[in-house]
Order: sequence, then structure tokens, then C-alpha cells
Amino acid sequence: MRGAEPGGASPLGRAVAEQALSPSDDPALDAAARRLSMATGDSVVGLVFFGSRRTGAGRANAFGAHDLFVVVDAYRPFYDALAGAGLTGKRPGLMALVSRWLPPTQCSLRFEAEGVHVKASVIRCDTWRRETSARRRDHFCIGRLFQPTRILYFRDEDARGHLLEGLVSSHRETWCWCRPWLPPSFDAKAYGLSALRTSMRWEVRPEPAGRADALWQAQEDLQSPVFEALLDELAERGEVAPVPDRPGTFAPRRPVGRAERVRLEHYFRWSLARATARWLKHTVTFEGWLDYIVRKASRHGGESIDLTERERRWPWVFLWGRLFRHLRGQKRKGSLR
Repeated sequence: MRGAEPGGASPLGRAVAEQALSPSDDPALDAAARRLSMATGDSVVGLVFFGSRRTGAGRANAFGAHDLFVVVDAYRPFYDALAGAGLTGKRPGLMALVSRWLPPTQCSLRFEAEGVHVKASVIRCDTWRRETSARRRDHFCIGRLFQPTRILYFRDEDARGHLLEGLVSSHRETWCWCRPWLPPSFDAKAYGLSALRTSMRWEVRPEPAGRADALWQAQEDLQSPVFEALLDELAERGEVAPVPDRPGTFAPRRPVGRAERVRLEHYFRWSLARATARWLKHTVTFEGWLDYIVRKASRHGGESIDLTERERRWPWVFLWGRLFRHLRGQKRKGSLR
């Protein structure tokens, strides 16, 4: 099956392609991506860079990782190649088995010579297409891919098309899940900010108050042309109407009904439950998961978490209750600010 052609399908497609295929400004990450693609060969369809490091919003810290979606044809050949290259100490058979449950699967890849730590979200190509479409099972992939991305590697032109098709769909699908929380009228900037606030409100991880606004400020110049193209497309489909005397501003043509709101709240709650369960899987797949998750919770929550010897020795027994209490407490603080 051939992927979507990036150039001429639609203004939205062209806007996404311009952003995702822009030249990289991180030589160290480029070198790590080349090393990864060479080590794993044809088992990798493509590498997609996303997250706060992509937008420049990542706060400088010694442990910050680069987030990559690693799109593969099949799990076992990829993990075999990864182990053969010495990039992971995890058993390929086990990794391939657990990767079928709640994809994507996160693993830690350290490229010492390049000074790069990659947090890889490994996902099969057919699952990539599903999770960036209306058939998705939760919000994890689409909630990251409607933000700025960069394709660091694609195996061939078909792979390039499939990756771009998923990115375009991720932006187009925002209209299907953010409508209840949009302001009465909006331009591209207001639409993008509202979508980002809605998406981050349903994350497991704690975020300080104003974090969505700060992230939007970092990505506004990149995303505004993309959402301008999307709003024009929605206007052509009859979903939104131009607001008189306010160029570039639109309003929905149909109100949000109670059933739509309830359905979307259930969608986000279900996604949150799946994301929580996915954390348990990552304790198997992510090397150094304990220190990483504690540092991340401390950094995002703004408070240090110091583990006792007992929690380090038996984290499955003693750590989870404390960690989730910490997450809930940070969410409450954020909602009160």
C-alpha cells in the first residue's frame, strides 16, 4: 500500500510536510539517528522526532531525552538488530512480545559517543496508521503528533508517504476531539492553544500551571500555518463559518451536544487508564526506568522525590502508591493555580 503523497494532496498536507521535512538543527541527534537506522537496517520504516526538544521548549537538564517515534515493520527483527548492535540489554523475544500490548513501547537508547539519550516509542507501521486515525484506541500517539515533529529518517518514498499521512491525520483529527473545549470563536492561534490545553489536561504526568501556554508559545510560529490550513479546510467542509469583520477567525456551525461531550470525556478517561497501564509495561521495557521516572516526576512536579532503600529494592511493592499520590497532588495544585 502506498502512503499519501506529501506535496499536492491538500494545503494542510503541504503545511505539515513543510514542517516535518524541515532541515535539522541538531547534528548530535542526526548522528544518533543515522547510527540507529544503520544498526537496524530495513526493519525501521522511519524515525519521527517530537516533544519539547523538537520545539525548543525542553528545559535544560542533565537527563533530558530526545523523544522519537520509531516506526517498524515488525517488532522481533527490530529488537534483534538493536540487541545485535549493542544498543539494548533487553531480550528481543520479550520486547517483541510485550510490544503487542498497549503500543507504542518505550525503550531507552543511549548513544554515548554522540551524547544523546533517545526515549524511543516503538510502534509497528500498521499500528501507526491506526493510532493516527479515527480508528485509534487512545490519545497517546495523536496527542503528541498534532504538535511539531520532524522526520529524521525514512526508509524509502513509500515510508515517507506513510509517515506524513499519519502526521496530517493527527492534525485533522484535532477537530474531532477538541470541539467541546474550544472558545466560541477562534483563529489558528486560539485553536492550537485550546487543543494543546485540552490534550495536556488529560495526561498522567503532572504539569505546572501554565505549562500548556508555555509550550504553545514555543511552537506557535511552527503550528500557526498548519492550523490556518486546517481551519480553511474545515470551512470548505462546512464545519466552521468565518466570523464577519474578523479575518482568519471562525466559529463552529453546529453546537456541541451533550452526547458528544460525554463521549469525548469517556474517550479521554479511557486514554488516561491505558496510559497508566502503559507505565507498568515500561518498567519491563525501559532500562533504568526507576531513576528516569523519579527524575521526570520531580522535574515536572517541581518537588524532589527521594527514594528510600526499601522503595529502591522493592519498587513494585512500595513505590507505586507514593508516586501516584505525588501525581494526584501535583494535578490538584495545577488546577488551583
